[in-house]
Amino acid sequence: MATKKYNEIEIQTAKNLLKKGLKWIVRDATNHGTGVLAFEEKPQKLSCWWSRKRSRIICDGLVPIFENVKLGDTEPTSLESIVHPQILDDAEKRYLSAVIKPFRNRVQYIEKMFEDHLLGDQDCYLFIRFNDGNYDMNFPVFRESIMYKGMERYKKYTLEELGL
Repeated sequence: MATKKYNEIEIQTAKNLLKKGLKWIVRDATNHGTGVLAFEEKPQKLSCWWSRKRSRIICDGLVPIFENVKLGDTEPTSLESIVHPQILDDAEKRYLSAVIKPFRNRVQYIEKMFEDHLLGDQDCYLFIRFNDGNYDMNFPVFRESIMYKGMERYKKYTLEELGL
């Protein structure tokens, strides 16, 4: 899963659009070239993006916002996914849930660690800190470009943040 990154202005804009009842955005042709359109219901891609419910142009191509939303995207982007991005993919969630199941009530946080002396410059491992202070747990080394791509290095994630 390649997680798209959004800046604070884009996240705040997405929150404001959600408050107005809009739920999806796309980049499409407008009178001013290309722009970002917002929709109440999930639009369909025909010759252009279309929905029976209200839509509005939120910016034209001259405004540098939502640049991760591309003209050629085949699916609209959910504003909810911008405000509350999924950090782990389904396989990563299943694996971590199974591993921590016997002691999930003791997990304080999970962190993606990076060590430059490991196999390469993109090698990481997961670290679990327990709240009772007795033991910690290190996972095997993995390639950062292949697994846990949605997690930031050295950020301490609660189980709730990871959707566990």
